[in-house]
Amino acid sequence: MAEEKRVLPGDFLGTEEEFAAGAGTYVDAKGGIYSAVAGKLQVSKDKAVSVSASVTVPKQLARGDVVYARVEEIFEPVALLQVAPIESGGMRQSPTDGYSVIHASRIKPAYVDMVHDEIRIGDIVKAVVEEIRADGEIALSTKAPGLGVIKAYCSRCRAALALKGNGLECGRCGSVEQRHVSKEYAVAR
Repeated sequence: MAEEKRVLPGDFLGTEEEFAAGAGTYVDAKGGIYSAVAGKLQVSKDKAVSVSASVTVPKQLARGDVVYARVEEIFEPVALLQVAPIESGGMRQSPTDGYSVIHASRIKPAYVDMVHDEIRIGDIVKAVVEEIRADGEIALSTKAPGLGVIKAYCSRCRAALALKGNGLECGRCGSVEQRHVSKEYAVAR
């Protein structure tokens, strides 16, 4: 084999003028050859192009998945978060295209008056996917035990906050803040 690389469905591989289409490919009306599956691109010496399905396709997020996300914006009574891709069952979850949301009522079991009293912009939270709506919006929750903020930053100077008693303290400016903290906060770095 002259060439081998990984491709995803829909990747352009060449034209019928360059190659002969083989297994795992399709040809469009204009003669373009595209990958039909995720896998390894193979180009034989006689210029036949094929794709052998051998690449694991990223897992899509589903209800009940535990994710880590960064708080990007807060618009009371919701916060917008960017979910990070994580390994789950040997497969990498693909990140969402846009923001995920967490409503004040989904932050903790007790009543939450203001989102920014429990989480702040820049915080990293451990959450569960509670709902995936028809429009693709993902609703998160940190109500369950073990979920919540795992890393927080000072609202004044942006230094990392350390867990001290029932609060979070800034080692740089001395500010003391509150968050809905996960049990994992003490080990998060």
